[in-house]
Amino acid sequence: MTGLVLSTSTHTLTFHPCSCDDAGGTVGTPFYILEPKLTAEDVTSAKSLVQPAVTDLTVHDTISIDEDDLDPELLLLKLQDQDIGSVSKSDVSYLAEFVLSWRSALASLEEHVQVKQVSSFEDPLSSGYVTTRLNQARNSFIAEKDVQIRLITWNLHGEVIGEDLRPLLYGSSVLSDTGELEDLGIFFVALQEADPLTPTMLSANQATITRWSNQVLEALGESYVLSASSELLGMVLLMFSHKKLASQITQLEMSSAGTGVLGYWGNKGAVCIRFILGKSNLAGLPGVEIAVVNMHLSSGMTPQAVERRRWEMSELDKRLKLPLFNGRLFRKQRNGGKNRKELLYQNGDLLDELDERVLDTSDDDIVAAAADAVSAMNVKTNGVSNTDEAESAPTPTADGSDTAATISTTTSTSATTAVTVNTDHVGPEREINSIVFAVGDLNYRLAMDRSDIALLAAKNDYDALLFWDQLRNEIKEGSILVGFQEGPITFQPTYKYDIGTNIFDTSEKARVPAYTDRILYTSYPSLALLDYETFMHYISSDHKPVAATFELRTMLMDIDKRAQIVKRLLHDLDVRENESRPKVEVDKTDLTCTDLTVLSTINETVKFRNCGNTQVAWETEIVDGSLLEVLNPQGIVPPGGTQVVRVSFKVPPNVTSISEIFILRIINRQDYFISISGNVLPSCFGASLTDMINKPSGARNGFLAPQLGPQINIPREIWKCIDFLSTRITRDIFRRPGDETVGQLVRDWLDNGDDFDSAVLDSLAKDGNKGTHSVAEQFLLLLELVNGGVIPEKAYDIITQGEDGVPLIFEAMPRVNVNTLIYIASFLREVKRVVLDFESILEVFDKVLVRIPKGGKNKSRQKKKRLEFWKGFVG
Repeated sequence: MTGLVLSTSTHTLTFHPCSCDDAGGTVGTPFYILEPKLTAEDVTSAKSLVQPAVTDLTVHDTISIDEDDLDPELLLLKLQDQDIGSVSKSDVSYLAEFVLSWRSALASLEEHVQVKQVSSFEDPLSSGYVTTRLNQARNSFIAEKDVQIRLITWNLHGEVIGEDLRPLLYGSSVLSDTGELEDLGIFFVALQEADPLTPTMLSANQATITRWSNQVLEALGESYVLSASSELLGMVLLMFSHKKLASQITQLEMSSAGTGVLGYWGNKGAVCIRFILGKSNLAGLPGVEIAVVNMHLSSGMTPQAVERRRWEMSELDKRLKLPLFNGRLFRKQRNGGKNRKELLYQNGDLLDELDERVLDTSDDDIVAAAADAVSAMNVKTNGVSNTDEAESAPTPTADGSDTAATISTTTSTSATTAVTVNTDHVGPEREINSIVFAVGDLNYRLAMDRSDIALLAAKNDYDALLFWDQLRNEIKEGSILVGFQEGPITFQPTYKYDIGTNIFDTSEKARVPAYTDRILYTSYPSLALLDYETFMHYISSDHKPVAATFELRTMLMDIDKRAQIVKRLLHDLDVRENESRPKVEVDKTDLTCTDLTVLSTINETVKFRNCGNTQVAWETEIVDGSLLEVLNPQGIVPPGGTQVVRVSFKVPPNVTSISEIFILRIINRQDYFISISGNVLPSCFGASLTDMINKPSGARNGFLAPQLGPQINIPREIWKCIDFLSTRITRDIFRRPGDETVGQLVRDWLDNGDDFDSAVLDSLAKDGNKGTHSVAEQFLLLLELVNGGVIPEKAYDIITQGEDGVPLIFEAMPRVNVNTLIYIASFLREVKRVVLDFESILEVFDKVLVRIPKGGKNKSRQKKKRLEFWKGFVG
């Protein structure tokens, strides 16, 4: 049978349990292969030629699991007494399955030794029974599925869209024969200029995001949910997926990069959503990594504008977190790399040098003024003067003689075939399991006369138009969007129209029509483009929306079917064992908990009865690293007696569900696998500062909930704690523990977005001031569990500089971290007036605010320097 593979940081452990024949008997002896992972030095010294040994499993080959003291997110593994590396706690489900199979095999070996001389009984179900049967039934819960991906890009010009979105969302291929949306689908809505750009706008408008999310969900129906969103000023990227795909989408990541004024402002740039579809360690499915990038690049059709967009592509290639794929957003050419005048405004440090009037002008004027400001300062980048003249990019001539800058889109005058670009520049294809979609308002123009464009557009001569398309000619040069391809364009230019009409721009500027709005993608063996289209009847904006539908055929696991099979197999295991051994009746093996709250302690019980004629010895086994703790782990039950097993666990932060298993082992009889599962309510404890900011009405109300009360630039949870404690500071405020019941009440208030009930908390003043101490305790816990830390690892070297690091910390962290740290410091200054030994308070906050890098030093010298930093920062 197929072996189970466990990959750690230093080793690969492959385990082959006993296989089963059709009669349920065992075939072969369990064995394993332990291989150290090779380093570059090992390969150089030819150590890779040593073949790993195959070792038969013995009762002495035990596996132990312990938490890593240096990194709480890692588990350390030992085989016998040999260290075999670490694994992440995110892989605990697969680790539990691996270790259970291993220990089941050990138990089978031990039992065989015990009964070999005294009994002819042979367990018909070997340790590999469940794994073998699952492999045999694999085709029943894993199958190829067609997942349709619909991408929409639309520059809204700051307008509110009141038109029906169903035609835009459904397109020409998304509907089934019955007129309903396909069951398996993912929709991406990429918006640019979703709100009017103003000098005071520094972040996306949540009201706009909410409005669009509601409009799309209303059109898609109840089967779809909003899976993710990424935004930057007027750029918004929304991801909607069918509920059946929710569990198949993992490792969601959002990123953004601004390339506007001074190269960093978010009026131009990109937002990205990245995830893996269909990955399952349990089923051995790698999944497909998908990234969607919504870009809004600088405008204009001059060579300088083209060069500016090329630079923006290079910045996005460096700053966006994209998966590895066959290509690049930007590739430096051999004759490239010269400093150009247009790139002067990439230096974000010069923002303060701009006159305030710049921010009151139009977008084009902002860019021009920024460039002039930087040019006047004669700043140098990479040692070369930024006043060097730009080298003009080649553009097609009127007669088409500049063949080096053109691209032949298709041999058909109707442009009915897809266009693959950059195939000469990608190089040998690598087997990379990823797809990247690049969509948005790329702002490339048609380099020809406006009147000629109008004539060709009227004749639907798209090939002639696209011959002069700046984007395709730029791609042909091989410096941008390397490895991307685009479907056939068989529609009119999407920009620029008089709002409310289908008439090209008649304003004083008379913008040249162009295909500014595009959807490009990287190739993938089972990815097919179904349609690529625009919709002329949408007239609210000066751009027309563009959409494309793709069909991705990939392997997906039906989680519900697999769970049913596992449950049936475990039931068969129980039945067969019970047929040959004395019976023990267990009241329940599946314990379900609902609406668990983070950091709360849960107590559950399992009851069983000895139905045999002899006493029963029993014990429990828990996988190392499990949350569970058995309060009475072993005992003896007389015939007819009843035993209650009490299990307790504490709900950890930053999880959405609990799924734990422990074994109730009846000695020399049978094992019962007791599962405990349940959903966990969202919580601010364990969330990042950004997540808390995005959920102002409490974690349980979601990030789209409207914000009530005063608008603040720090998490409201932190503000509430400090607001309460600042008027109740005592000398022992952080030195006495709180009450667990009151602490749970405080956590519920924070997660629900409720205000503290001061009357309830203050009523406990006579009872050791438990109200204030409970809030203080939860406040420290909230700070300690911040995902990424209030002061992240990357800023650790700064605070170890002592007081010299105080002025540097502001530039080393995101704005929300800086704001939060300043607010905490102002609170600590109030504490300093009351507490005598203030240095001990600083040590307490140092522990909860600072993230020490993995492998970082925490010696007395570093502690002393950090204390100096805090004294200087707090004042």
